[in-house]
Amino acid sequence: MSRFSIKRLFVVSAVLLLTAGLSHRAEAAITVQLTASSALPRPVGTTITFTATATDSDPGTISYQFSTGSSIGPLKIVRDYSTVNRFLLTPATYDGLARIQVTAQNNSTHATTKATMYYWATPRVSSKPAVHRTANPLVALFSAPSCPLGSQMRVRFLRKGVLGIPEATGWLPCAPPSTMNFYVAGMRANSAYKMHAETFDGAAYTEGTTVTFRTGTPPVTFPPVTLPVPSSAQDSILEHVLLVSDLVPPWNFPAAFDLSGYPIWYYQDPSAGAVPLLTRPVTGGTILLVTTGTDENGATGPNKMLREIDLAGNILRETNAARVSEQLVAMGQTSSCQLGSTQCLVGGFHHDAIRLANGHTLVMADEEKIFTDGTQGSSVANPVDVIGDMIIDLDPNWQVAWFWSAFDHLDVTRAAVLGETCKAGQGGCPPLFLAGLANDWLHANAVDYASDGSLLFSMRHQDWIVKIDYHDGTGTGDVLWTLGQGGDFTINSTDTYPWFSHQHDPGFEENGTTILSLFDNGNTRHSLFSTANSRGYVLNVDETNMTVTPILLVDLGGYSFALGSAYRLLNGNYHFLAGTLPGPVSQSIEVLPNGTIGFSLQISNTSAYRSFRMLNLYTSPNK
Repeated sequence: MSRFSIKRLFVVSAVLLLTAGLSHRAEAAITVQLTASSALPRPVGTTITFTATATDSDPGTISYQFSTGSSIGPLKIVRDYSTVNRFLLTPATYDGLARIQVTAQNNSTHATTKATMYYWATPRVSSKPAVHRTANPLVALFSAPSCPLGSQMRVRFLRKGVLGIPEATGWLPCAPPSTMNFYVAGMRANSAYKMHAETFDGAAYTEGTTVTFRTGTPPVTFPPVTLPVPSSAQDSILEHVLLVSDLVPPWNFPAAFDLSGYPIWYYQDPSAGAVPLLTRPVTGGTILLVTTGTDENGATGPNKMLREIDLAGNILRETNAARVSEQLVAMGQTSSCQLGSTQCLVGGFHHDAIRLANGHTLVMADEEKIFTDGTQGSSVANPVDVIGDMIIDLDPNWQVAWFWSAFDHLDVTRAAVLGETCKAGQGGCPPLFLAGLANDWLHANAVDYASDGSLLFSMRHQDWIVKIDYHDGTGTGDVLWTLGQGGDFTINSTDTYPWFSHQHDPGFEENGTTILSLFDNGNTRHSLFSTANSRGYVLNVDETNMTVTPILLVDLGGYSFALGSAYRLLNGNYHFLAGTLPGPVSQSIEVLPNGTIGFSLQISNTSAYRSFRMLNLYTSPNK
């Protein structure tokens, strides 16, 4: 059967399905219908708004779960239960027949019903490649004819007039007869670029026809960027993309710059007033972030949503804090996030979300617990609210597979080193549900996967890094060791204050080495020596003899009381971010192994949560 005949069959089938109402449970009190914003089919790369309309004779709030997939294959959840009844879908990789399914649930009765709709993404090209604009003027959609099964394709692109090796997108497997479609990102504004497809069949590379594209003018204003130390031959020229997550309005959006300081990418959150927190880029050209959203119960607020986007800013999948909390309760946990309760799980996501090699996603979340037993000064007459932290392991469908609670595995009687607390609405604090004031016990800010299957967990307010028995989701969650002042290791150093404090972004280098890098904010040291600056720190961790030896400890020239990044670059230098220097300004700094400060890029009038030196926007950093 020809593609045209299949297309006609699809259109007729879709109409029949919509006319039928698509309820899989005709006898149920709850019903749902699904409609599309525009006539189908639509060209690949076109955003389609699917809207679900549900009714129920029983009272209760209705929430909606959206899933997508191929016409006959398994479905993947793209937004878990939320009261938002619309999902904006942009099929942008392959053309062809696919489907979207919505499940409507009455949150009171837990009755559910489903509706399914088929849609067709038509090809933009036939025999020749073409490039098209997207909603982001710095991102192009490149479309190429299909390629042989078993091969793979990517796109090479280079700014006109520039000599050098073209940049490249990530590889995609060929899936004939579908055309191949790529988001091309990492380009300067108002600039002409040459692009061509490159196909690899396992033995040889084949270049396609070159096409040209001119980027547009972004609708955003980027923060002021300066280069205190321009890049030179001693710096890494491979990782020439700097991805930054800025936090201070009006520059509270992720952006990328080249090493000359030109902006080459940005993301604007669709929610008004949202401050998206970029946690990690993912190899392949997607990004994980925590942002504002509406949860399963209809509440809207910051940090409620975990989201994955592509480089054009399209939402690929989402889940929310209330939905994750509901799954934890189903696994035997107790949670009630309201005044008068004693424990609240997953009040919001925060600080970190990372993608593992097995497709799982780890995300950090906060929890609250009321103590009256003497813990941190509590009593029956003086209940104390303590903020703890959780690590949630989400499977490839973003359903809870494993979790870790600090309250179950750490000594809660050890209060924050500097006595930090949080008030409702205070900047840098999670939302509070059980009281108006809470002890900010841990303020965990990073999770990192180690090559032995364990996790590193950074606890800012404890001045500690702990290693957790994760074992790829089968571990006990036990703390295997504690690194930091008063922990399990002896440090080989004559420095006046050799330990890090209020640190950010610790992690082992790749390939199972014992070398650990981190950004030493130095808050505890600064409280003792008021002139102390933040430091870039690299240590050799000997887990056999329980000793650590500094191999790089460099004063970065200023005190950044919060925020920061650290990891090794491919040429052996190190990248550090001082995220909130006085001003506020942030500085992304390259440091040579001998402690010499190299390339430095400063962003003024804003603080930066993290920054990443990358080969391109499709390859995650060396960590």
